[in-house]
Amino acid sequence: MTIGEKIAFARKKKGWTQTRLAEELGISSEAVSKWERGFYLPDEYNEERLTDLLGLSYLDDDGDPVNGRLFNEDHMSSFLKGKLNARDFPNASRALVFAKEKHEGALRSPKELNIPYIVHPLTMTCHALAMRLEEDELLAAILLHDVCEDCGVPPEELPVCEEVQRIVALVTKPEDRKAYSEEEYYKAILKDPRACLVKCIDRCNNVSGMALGFTPERIKKYVKETEEWYPRLLRVVKAVPEYNNAAWLLSYQIRSVLQTAKKID
Repeated sequence: MTIGEKIAFARKKKGWTQTRLAEELGISSEAVSKWERGFYLPDEYNEERLTDLLGLSYLDDDGDPVNGRLFNEDHMSSFLKGKLNARDFPNASRALVFAKEKHEGALRSPKELNIPYIVHPLTMTCHALAMRLEEDELLAAILLHDVCEDCGVPPEELPVCEEVQRIVALVTKPEDRKAYSEEEYYKAILKDPRACLVKCIDRCNNVSGMALGFTPERIKKYVKETEEWYPRLLRVVKAVPEYNNAAWLLSYQIRSVLQTAKKID
C-alpha cells in the first residue's frame, strides 16, 4: 500500500471526506487529493499530524524490504525539505531544488532498474542527517556533489555560497578525463575535511550498491581504489572532533562491504 493509499484508507475508515481532513489540517482539499493520488507527499510537519489525526502508527511505503527499492525519492525530498526549512539552511534548501532540477530524467546505473539519479544525493543527505551532520554548507555540498561533473554546471554557477562551490569543485573530476590524475584528485581533497566527508559518504553509498550496477572487473578496481585512498580520507574526517562518530560509522560500513565483496570474489 502506498502512502497515498494509506491516507485514503484511514480517512475513509473515520468517515471523513477529503474536505474534512483538509479542514482539520488547515490546508486545501486539493492538497489532500494530490497526496492520495500520489502526485506528491506530505511534508514532515503534515506527516506527523496525519499519523495523529488518522490513528496511523507510521506513514511510509510498504514493499519488499530485501528485494524492493530501498528508498522513495519523493518521500526523501519531502522529508529533507521540511528538515532544511525548519533549520533555516538556505544553501542546502537551494541545493535541494537545484539538484532535483539538474538531475531530472537521469537514471542510476543499471538503467533497466529505472532508479532516478536524484536518489543518490538524497540518500547521502539523509545519511548525513542520520549521523547528526547538521551543517548547511556540508549538506548543500552533498546534494550538489555530482551536479558539476554530470550536468555540466560550472561550480561558480551553483546557487550557493562560495564555500559550498569550493567544496563541490574539489570533489568534481575534470571533464577531460585525459587530464585526470587520481593522485592529484585525492591529494587536493585530503586538504579539506568537509570535502573528505562528502567523498566518504558518496563512496559508502556507492560501494553499498555496486553489486547492482558494476561489472566484476569494475568492482575489483573500485575495491582497490577505495582501499588505497579512503582510509586516508577517513583519518582527515576523524581528526575533526564533531565528525568523529561519522568517521567510525563510515569506516565500519565501507570496510564491511569491501570485505564481503573480496570474499565473494
